Amino acid sequence: MQKKLSSIVSLMLVFALLAGSFSTSAFAKNSVDKTLKFGSDGKFTILQIADIQDRSALKFLTRQYLTDVVKRVQPDLIVLTGDNIFGKACKANTHTLEKLKVRSAIEDFMKIFEKAGIPTAMVFGNHDAECTVTKEEQMAIYNTYSCSLGVDEGNEIDGCGNYNLPILSSDGKKTAYNLWMLDSNMYEYDEEGNKLGYGRVMPNQLKWYVGKSNELKAANGGKAVPSMIFQHIVVPEIYDAFLQVPKGTPEAVEYRGNYYVLDPENTVPGSALHEYPGPSFVNGGEFDCVKAQGDVVAMFFGHDHANSYSVKYRGVDLVCTPGVGFNSYGDSCRGARVIELDENDLSTYKTHVETFLSYYENEPDIMLRYKTFDNLDVPKDERTKSTVLYICLFPLISIYRLAKNIFTK
Repeated sequence: MQKKLSSIVSLMLVFALLAGSFSTSAFAKNSVDKTLKFGSDGKFTILQIADIQDRSALKFLTRQYLTDVVKRVQPDLIVLTGDNIFGKACKANTHTLEKLKVRSAIEDFMKIFEKAGIPTAMVFGNHDAECTVTKEEQMAIYNTYSCSLGVDEGNEIDGCGNYNLPILSSDGKKTAYNLWMLDSNMYEYDEEGNKLGYGRVMPNQLKWYVGKSNELKAANGGKAVPSMIFQHIVVPEIYDAFLQVPKGTPEAVEYRGNYYVLDPENTVPGSALHEYPGPSFVNGGEFDCVKAQGDVVAMFFGHDHANSYSVKYRGVDLVCTPGVGFNSYGDSCRGARVIELDENDLSTYKTHVETFLSYYENEPDIMLRYKTFDNLDVPKDERTKSTVLYICLFPLISIYRLAKNIFTK
């Protein structure tokens, strides 16, 4: 009987996900202008979103925040920097069902960006493909949306989703800026197949980057095109950029037996280091390669959900953007990063994080939901009190939300 019920539930899930996939196809017919170009005011705004990582459907607060941040920031480009979905949560007893769950997970946020008409680029993290649905299959799903800028470059180099996105000058006559999307891969293994640690950008990916960078340089009169890199896993040099301190130092994080804090000499004010960064297990020379090439102004990462820092190391900014999803851990940093470029001074940029709490700290219904259901970091006793209060106030909360939606349209 239990087996029969399980089969019925699986069948119902298939029908539900199929309905979602059909709606995806219909939805993807919307047209989005994917030309990246500085505006007439010389500005270009990027919204970096890291570690959505919800299950096959977004949690309420994740969806609410993503919708609101896109609406408020009105970026020219959205960049997803990996762990966009949680592959393990999409596991099922058949590949077909897994693929439907993956499609549903991707649809839940891509339809927000599609509806907003914002071009969207993405790279993969270490969790996206932790199921039988490959990165290549996932990239094909992303590219059913007219807002997607993702590229499956084929089998010539490691990973999936290594590509560059030129940003045209405001007059459209030349490439004024360039964005690199790199797959930092998943994990490093030894010869026996034992997992050693997180992955890295591989030598053939770096060779591709250097070649393409040189092409852009040649087309730019021999001058390097200022660029940024977006990838999931941070480079090992991040610890060289920190200040090593004795054990017991307040707010220090521990990594491989050593203790670190942000160095005030090279750190942008407002940065936060709330957990130890998890770089690639092997230093594959990516940072040295980038530094030698001389085109990259900054490298942007996700992966470490509770970190929100920008540190300068050997002339290149290393920037971590906190996680945004509520299925996994996070803290007061949770949010998305805004990056503002100015065509009149491409040697620098402005950036800040639009935090979840700054959006909703004065909205009682959202904050009560935050403390009740969607925040893994609220203390248990506070969560219990909030749950009781939420149940008691649910009718009033529903009326309040309905009225707010009506009068704010």
